Amino acid sequence: MQTTPKPMADTTAEPMGDTSVIRETNALTSWSTTRPELNAGPLMRAFVRFNVYLYSKPPSGIQKRINKFFLNVNIVAYQRSQGRLMGRFGDLDALLLHTQGRKSGKERIVPLGYQFENGIFYAVAVPGHFDVPGGPKAIHPAWYLNVKATPEVKINIGREVIDVVADEVTGAERDRIWKMYTDVYPFIWEFQNRASRLIPVVRFTPKDMLPPKM
Repeated sequence: MQTTPKPMADTTAEPMGDTSVIRETNALTSWSTTRPELNAGPLMRAFVRFNVYLYSKPPSGIQKRINKFFLNVNIVAYQRSQGRLMGRFGDLDALLLHTQGRKSGKERIVPLGYQFENGIFYAVAVPGHFDVPGGPKAIHPAWYLNVKATPEVKINIGREVIDVVADEVTGAERDRIWKMYTDVYPFIWEFQNRASRLIPVVRFTPKDMLPPKM
């Protein structure tokens, strides 16, 4: 029998962990200042640059609609091509995460760049937008809040679907995975530098790797 996962602790109200890495920065002021470092082709670089620029602005209705449109394009391309399209974000492999909406109860799908180590998958919960000086603070992405509420989820890698259990990693393990991410995706530091809390790193463990219940 599998162990029963416990929901992750609620960390939405207080800063998480050691926030000494966070530095005060100015807001991105124009498209010309938004140049994330990324080892990728021109199409992916433009896609990432556009998203980083959007994330630097106060969230608005039109921004949410644009984000949703590109999100849906990404998901459809990944699913129909079984990961041959949109299966990589630069040097980072991508998966589709299937969660249950914590409020709606409906299935939610989101593409995530991931790291893989010893049979376990890791993803960074990049905020929905940057801290805006004098305005809204960075918030956790919806998928992170969903897996906190319901840790048993599915991930889609290519044509394979895997049942996994999500939990947040801290301390030395978080620092190690964070370094793996930023080594291949340096611009993620831009999100951390512009957030007032430590960005979570989430571990997705396949259910067949969990220890048996005692």
